This record gives sequence, structure tokens and C-alpha cells, in this order.
Amino acid sequence: DFNSDSLCTIPTPADRLFRDFIISANLSHLHMFPTRGVRCIDWVLGNDPTVVSAISAIPPFPSCDHSGLSFSLSSPQSPPQPPLIRDFSRVDYPALSNHLLSFDWLSLFRDCPDIDTVYNHFSSTIHSAIDLFVPYRTPRPPSLSYPNHVKRLIKHRDQLFAKIHIPAVRTLFDHCSKKLLFEIDKWTRYSTRKKLARSKDLYRHISSLTKPKLSIPELVSSDNEPVYDSSAKSNLLASEFASHFTSPSLSLFTLFPHAVYKALRKLSPSCSTGYDGISQIIFSKCAHALSTPLADIYNLSLISGTVPSAWKHSLITPIPKPGKDSKLPSSYRPISIISPAAKTMERLIKDHLNSHLSRFNILPSNQHGFRSGANVVTNLLTCHNDWTNSHSKKLITDVVYIDFTRAFDVVPYPKLIARLSHYERRVIGDLCMTHMIMTGSNIVPRSSFYVYKPQRDRTSSFGINIEMTTSTARFHSFPVRTSRWYSQLPDVIRTAPNIRVFKRRLESHPIVVDLS
Repeated sequence: DFNSDSLCTIPTPADRLFRDFIISANLSHLHMFPTRGVRCIDWVLGNDPTVVSAISAIPPFPSCDHSGLSFSLSSPQSPPQPPLIRDFSRVDYPALSNHLLSFDWLSLFRDCPDIDTVYNHFSSTIHSAIDLFVPYRTPRPPSLSYPNHVKRLIKHRDQLFAKIHIPAVRTLFDHCSKKLLFEIDKWTRYSTRKKLARSKDLYRHISSLTKPKLSIPELVSSDNEPVYDSSAKSNLLASEFASHFTSPSLSLFTLFPHAVYKALRKLSPSCSTGYDGISQIIFSKCAHALSTPLADIYNLSLISGTVPSAWKHSLITPIPKPGKDSKLPSSYRPISIISPAAKTMERLIKDHLNSHLSRFNILPSNQHGFRSGANVVTNLLTCHNDWTNSHSKKLITDVVYIDFTRAFDVVPYPKLIARLSHYERRVIGDLCMTHMIMTGSNIVPRSSFYVYKPQRDRTSSFGINIEMTTSTARFHSFPVRTSRWYSQLPDVIRTAPNIRVFKRRLESHPIVVDLS
């Protein structure tokens, strides 16, 4: 809609300026029929008239007084067919879970030289199962479906538009357009009220209205040069995000299959996939079958100090920070979509750390961020209470605010791990990894079981050589043996007030003395 009448024989100065620009740009106006009354103010422009064909006027939108324009584009290439996608709503998940349970994961992982090979075998097995049990479907294009009475009004209005040049029909057409607009608005309000009736739909609807659709505008590089190309934008954002990455290290502990099962069940049954291409719903619905091999992979990863390469890749969505200049790459926060397997391991590690921090009251009481049961509100209430008491006692209160730059972009992992090491976080995990295995009330030689030997030996605080069993019969799996061993310790050891007392009492226990 250029608001310039191409049918006018006496153009205005603005019309002449616009037409001169079209000629200088080697463009041509491709249709010459009215689009609003007797004026042609909606133009279709092109530099090759053979590409555009079958231009015709169609009924306008209900709230618009301009006719619509319909045309065809000719191209030497046929339009691409929509790709087939997996239909996870029509999967027999009990059968899929039983299929995965039938695999001998011990034999599958036994001869793997490293963690990458282990996870590649695991991933290929899952993909083979997906090919067997998950069908394909053709995606349907998004469409807005009106109720039948609105569809009948639209059809009647289209019929009137064919005879709109008749004055009496023009009146009927305008009346029908107003009624159609009213009915569409009424139906929209009714649909919105239905969405507001349920809390889940309410929050989703509000989010769709308040959150803008993410569209990365032009960016400005470090040389103050504008960046428009999508590939160049991606590289610029990747460089910005990579500058904040750190190389974390992690102390050793054990992840149990039952804990892995609970973590997998907490995953939402969505069809989103990470870099490895395995949908999250597979991990959620087949948690019972996958908890055991994943526990082996997690423990092997913790021992070897490496993770599968597929977990180091993620699909990153840049999210703009509120109140920042959208043209600067530093104004975006990277949100990563990682593999559900890696996400589950992160959650388990976080639970172990939180449990230890809470058990020994390591975090100070004035720490309100990222803690269960604490948030900004509890922080403000505590501060308000302290300030009120101070004011009542006529004391001076000084408030100091520190704004940490990029507090949510960069996490000092080495400092966090060093802080945990200060509290001897590793000692419990190290004590449980010995050459002897407790089965029932007996101690049997380690050589009776298949043993994964790390490339280098690890030594605990007591000088006990450490090895880790990663793939054995379930009854003799390392997590189960460790749990039984720990549960049979005397209460005086298990209820020690702190880690140093636990270590001192454990040193005098007959089992540890015998192993030493």
C-alpha cells in the first residue's frame, strides 16, 4: 500500500518522485486495476514480469477497506516437501521399554575403550529402538479454524464481493463485513475466556501475549561494523558466548540407578531433542529401562573425568537481556538446549551438592539466591526485619549494594569446587572404593567381578587403591554394594556430627582396619 494511485493521469509531485524511483530501480508495476474504490493504490512491483502471474483482486480483510491481491510465483524449482517428523504421541512405550530392557548393556559396554565409545553405543541403540517403535507423520501447516457460522459468513461475503460493483450489493457487502468482524471478535473473546479457565492455559496465553517473538536485529561488531547476515550473526554471538566459558572440574562421587530413575521421571515428556537427536520423551517414558545403563555411563564419566563429546554440543538460543541495546552481542544471554542425558546428570550432581551443603550447614543463613525455600521475597523480609529492629533501637544502618558484572553469565567453577574441597567433600566417595566388596555379611575379593580399571590409579586419604566397577550384574553393581556397605556401619559412625569425626571413627572400624 503505497497510497499512490497508478491510474491517476495527473500525478502529484510525490507521485512523480515515486514513479521516477521505480524506473531508476528497474522495477515495473504489474497490475492496473482498482484496489480501493476507483483507485489503484496497492502495487505489485517486480523486475521480471514473467515471474509473477495470475494477479487478481480478492475480498479484503474484515477490518480493511482495501481489496486483497492474489498472485502466483513461477520458479524453476518445485516447492520443497515438508519434512517428516516423528510422532511420539503414537508410541507403545511399554513395548519400547521392554525392548530396551532386553539389551545386554554389560556386553555392549564391556570392550569400550573410552566414554565416547560407550555413549555412542548407547545412543545408536536408542536410535535403533526409535526407528522400530516411533512412526513418522507429515506436519500440518498452522491454520486458524473458525466455527461454522463464521465460515458461512466468510463464504457469503466472498459471493457478494464478486458483484461489489453493483451499488445495492456494495451496501450488503459492507453490512456483512461489519457482522463478520463482530462475530470474529466475539469468537476470539470466547476462546480467550476458555484459555483463562485453566491455570496452565492461562500462563501459556499470557506468555504468548507478553513475550515478544525472538528476532535478532542487526548486530554491531567490536569494530562498530553492522552485521546483517544470519551466519555472521551466529558467529558473532558464538564468539561472545565463548568468551564467558570456563573449564570446570568435578570431585568424584557415585550416582545410583534408583536416583537416575527418579531424575528421568522428572523430565517433562516433550519432543525436544539435543545434539544427540534423542527426544526427551524417550528418557521420560522409558526411565526404568534406561536408568541402569545411564548410571553406568554417569559413574564412568565421573571416574574418567570426561563426558561424551555429544554432551559438549548444544543448540543455543540467544535471549535478549531486558533493558539492553539489542544491537550489541553482549546484550544476549545464551540458553542451551542440551541432551536430556546430560541434563539428568547435571540435576543429579546438583542434588548431591545441595544435599551436602544443607546437611552440614555450609551455606550461610543470609544466602537466599538459588536455594530451596529462599528467594528475593525472603531476602527482602529478612532485611526489612533487621532494618526495623535497628531503627527501633536507634542504631545506624549502613546498606552496601554490590553489582557483580555478568553474575549470571560466568560461574567460577574452580572457586566453587575449591570451596567444597575445603570441607573435604571427596572423602566419603573415596572411602567406598576399595579392592574388597561387601555382599550380605561377607567380604569377597574384587577379582570375582568384572572391573573397569581407570588409566591411572586414584588414592584416598587412607592410602587405599581405588578402582571402580561400572558394568556388572545388577546385584553386584557398585552403587548397590556401596549402599549395603554404608547401611551396615554402626550408628555411631553414620551419625557423626561432622566429616572429621566420621573419618576418625571409620578409621577404627574393623572393615577398614582389615582392608588397610
